[in-house]
Amino acid sequence: MAFLSGLVVIVGWLAVFIALEEWGIVISLLVLGGAAVCSWRIAMRGNFSTGLMLAQGVHMAYAVGYCLLCDVPDDGIPRTTHLYLLTIALVGYINYQRKPTRVQMALIAASLLSFMALSSADLIFPFASPLPHPLRFFISLVNAILATAILCGGIVAMHADFSRRNEKIRAIQHALYNNEFVLFYQPLFNSSGQINGAEALLRWQCPGKGMVPPSEFIPDAQQAGLMPAVGDWVIVSAFRELAQWQNNPVTAHLTLSVNITVDHLMKPDFVPNLIRQAEVTQVSPSRVKLELTESVFATDIETVVAKMHALAAAGFRFSLDDFGTGFSSLSYLRRLPLEQIKIDRSFISGATEGPKGAVIAMNIARMGLELKLEVLAEGIETAEQWSVMQAFGCTAFQGFYFSRPLSMSDFRAFTAKHGCGVTG
Repeated sequence: MAFLSGLVVIVGWLAVFIALEEWGIVISLLVLGGAAVCSWRIAMRGNFSTGLMLAQGVHMAYAVGYCLLCDVPDDGIPRTTHLYLLTIALVGYINYQRKPTRVQMALIAASLLSFMALSSADLIFPFASPLPHPLRFFISLVNAILATAILCGGIVAMHADFSRRNEKIRAIQHALYNNEFVLFYQPLFNSSGQINGAEALLRWQCPGKGMVPPSEFIPDAQQAGLMPAVGDWVIVSAFRELAQWQNNPVTAHLTLSVNITVDHLMKPDFVPNLIRQAEVTQVSPSRVKLELTESVFATDIETVVAKMHALAAAGFRFSLDDFGTGFSSLSYLRRLPLEQIKIDRSFISGATEGPKGAVIAMNIARMGLELKLEVLAEGIETAEQWSVMQAFGCTAFQGFYFSRPLSMSDFRAFTAKHGCGVTG
């Protein structure tokens, strides 16, 4: 919407200035339009936030430059191009709600500061080349109308987005209270193709929508602060299932991996509650692997390390998920009571696509092995990937090549059938 509004304004003014033969402004608008298209292409390639911030920066620079060069106040006609800076700030705020970054916050601040400076002073410089007075009267009127319309449209869009988000949050709360969440289990295998565990994966069995993947509700739950409650439900459900496995000779040896989010881990009572849950269900902590992503260590690292050591002392085991995708300081690895790292699936697919990808995957696996950690390759989809990652030293595997995530009943049937191993 933001890109479309910007392009409409650019094209509209382009037509006006072509008709007026203001070729200098026409060229600058063509450059601005080209930059807007480039930003759009970046956004459509999966970097939406980056593309939108680039567009904001370009449009802000153009608006300020145009104000100082052409939109010079005189004879009772005020400067109005700076009004677009408010729309740029609003677009930035909407983007910041989606993905908070310091760069986005800086762009919002720069837009607002520029607006205040251009509103509070004439700022007329010798290098300015003002447009003719009659033309400026028309442009000022149109700018005021367009900027107000875009600003109102942005507010409406923001309100609609907040309303949708609130509806999602209420739906997630309803799902918790009405037991609509379910756990699926993706089998984990050793190098011989034998099942040695599973990862518990959250799904939402939403009435009227069917099975909803976590990517569609976890971000909203995190923003609303609901992940600790969702995480508690996952732990209770997973431990109950693991207790059932312990009583079955076919599954008694299996471990269960449970994903832990940073806001759940940082709850003051997380450690005692987890230990208490293991005692209530009579689950052996050594059968539980707590999976943390690298983003956990971007918070209070000392608190995280202390909690991990307390749980490790109680017998729980730790796995570092998506290894290699965002860890800012590898020096922390030596301080963590990790037993396993999971190589991110992007490195697994790259390992069979070319020599560079293979070198990266091999060295990530080697790093884990040299740190005396078990190395699990996740996202295995082909026999070639399994063979390559075995050659690199991985001893644990997970992926669609072996099995998709299974419901509780399907997983029990799968382990009964393939308890001695699978061939893919």
